[in-house]
Amino acid sequence: MVDLFGKKKLEDRIRELEAALAKLEREKDDFVRTLEKRDEKIRRLSASNQEANIALKAAEQRAAAVVSAPSSVLPQDGVQRQVDQKARGRKLGLRETDLLLERLSFIRSPREDLLAAYYPGPVSEDAALPAELRNAASSVKSGRGGIILHSPQLFSMILVPPFPVVENLTREAVAFYLDPLKDQMDTPVLVASAHAGDTFLGVALSRDGFEAEELVESGVMGKHSKGGWSQKRFERLREEDIKGHVDLVNEKLAELMGKYKTLLKYAVLSGEESLIRQIAPGIGLPVVERRLERHDERNVKGLLDEVYGLVCYRIEV
Repeated sequence: MVDLFGKKKLEDRIRELEAALAKLEREKDDFVRTLEKRDEKIRRLSASNQEANIALKAAEQRAAAVVSAPSSVLPQDGVQRQVDQKARGRKLGLRETDLLLERLSFIRSPREDLLAAYYPGPVSEDAALPAELRNAASSVKSGRGGIILHSPQLFSMILVPPFPVVENLTREAVAFYLDPLKDQMDTPVLVASAHAGDTFLGVALSRDGFEAEELVESGVMGKHSKGGWSQKRFERLREEDIKGHVDLVNEKLAELMGKYKTLLKYAVLSGEESLIRQIAPGIGLPVVERRLERHDERNVKGLLDEVYGLVCYRIEV
């Protein structure tokens, strides 16, 4: 049949146009997604820039105050006398820790002078650090070492990480070197909150939650009160109760270690020191002792919040 009106050609043309339209729609969607990502990045950078400007303004005000200070506060050589102040720290939960790491990750310096220093023990006197930071780090007592983050003229802080720093490391770069700290957020650990008659055991393969939980409860006498019991007899019976509780805890620990020990890196122990001393030898993992809030069986997630959180010290340099 002869196509007198060119219907077939028109249909072919319609299909071509529809295909072209579909391609343009896909390209438009790609452009929209790209713009959304760019806008989100701009928002984050703007927020970081705003915080940096606020910190810079505060630093300029402190510098102006030093310049205008009376000469009586300066020694004869004209150099400002350092005030030896003890650093004060604040515990950060997981949410605050995440926000802090996110903001630190976005900070950039074209001078490549953002300093990150990791130290496992006391800071040595010959460490390549500003004297004020070295002195402040020495005043922070921690068995887990610490992390110094320093942005010249803006801010300085010391972070006590959840778990021990394993090696000395210092880097200056366009961005803060945070990889070792971020890796600690995925460190698998055993958590034990040990209290007489009530001990919590948990296995956490990361900060996201407990893989296994055990609440060990047993009857342990409370504090002695004046009355029918002699002090010595009461203490003897209480010690027997505690020993029985420790035996139950060690039994549950053996079960957990048999299943998870090869996956775990540390045992985080908190609670009564006498109990910790009795259960630590049977764990077979490096022990990190912490002062944590007593566990709440209705909110064991709150215990993880403390275990994986940071302690933050803001330092005036």
